[in-house]
Amino acid sequence: MDKQNRKVRYTRKVLAESLIELMQARPVSAISIKELCALADINRSTFYDHYKSPYDILRQIEDAALEALDNIQVKSAFLSGKTEQQHFVEGILQFIIDNKNWSQVLMSEHGDIQFQRKLFSFIQQKGLIKFKKSDPVDERAKAYYLVFALNGSIALIQQWVKNGMDIPKDKMARMLIKLNRQE
Repeated sequence: MDKQNRKVRYTRKVLAESLIELMQARPVSAISIKELCALADINRSTFYDHYKSPYDILRQIEDAALEALDNIQVKSAFLSGKTEQQHFVEGILQFIIDNKNWSQVLMSEHGDIQFQRKLFSFIQQKGLIKFKKSDPVDERAKAYYLVFALNGSIALIQQWVKNGMDIPKDKMARMLIKLNRQE
């Protein structure tokens, strides 16, 4: 039984890694099961034992990323020494460092726009971008600001990754927080 679980984990891991590698060059819609299986050195019947399409693998990767972000946010609430927001942003940046290939693809033009929308929704639901209580900005204006702040933050993180993460994560976290501060 344990040997079977290891085989399943290995197969899913190699398919996910292969999909990410292919998505560095083009979107998932342009990736065939045949080329995915060839790169993963997995036969098509094994692929179909686990997935229906490359989109299924992508959804699994996206779900794992969102779950990791949720865990980072929960842990950040209990840490001391820095603000919850600083811990959370540094946690996200560490996740990106640890999962550079995933992160680049998920937030690139080759990634799934639905994932980016889920990410926006997650950040909005968690209230990670705050507004002044005294600021009379209406809900529509807040929604526009949120889109601007999130897109700007993602672009900044993408540039950071593209530049080889040349700024320490704590400094990048402070920069992101400062640029998005509305308190």
